[in-house]
Amino acid sequence: MKHPLEPMVGFQLVRTANIALRIVNAHYGDLRIRHADAAVMMVIEVNPGITQSSIGRMLRMERSNVVPIVARISERNWIERKPGRGKTIGLYLAPEGITVMPQVHAASRAGEDAIAAALGKAGYAEMLEKLRLIG
Repeated sequence: MKHPLEPMVGFQLVRTANIALRIVNAHYGDLRIRHADAAVMMVIEVNPGITQSSIGRMLRMERSNVVPIVARISERNWIERKPGRGKTIGLYLAPEGITVMPQVHAASRAGEDAIAAALGKAGYAEMLEKLRLIG
């Protein structure tokens, strides 16, 4: 049977991204979070006071996707909102969020290591370089 999409880079990127997300998300299992939750928390960790809209721009996510992620991790008391400049609301890791971050980083690293193992060290570096050319 012929697969008409097999030779298309876009198809391969989407398929590979889905597989990679399953691998990474499996490592977040005990934390009961997804890759997007972890990404938002990592952004807040290194950018205390960042706004939801800035997170969306940084991660290239629509606002409608950022809002439920922030709500989800806020419900777990991992982040807190504080007034910023003017009408802005800044996001910060809450004490419980700070406590869980080593686990988030470890799970993220384990997921990345699993992907790197499939590609090899040089292949991983090359893949990252090539993907950055696209996005």
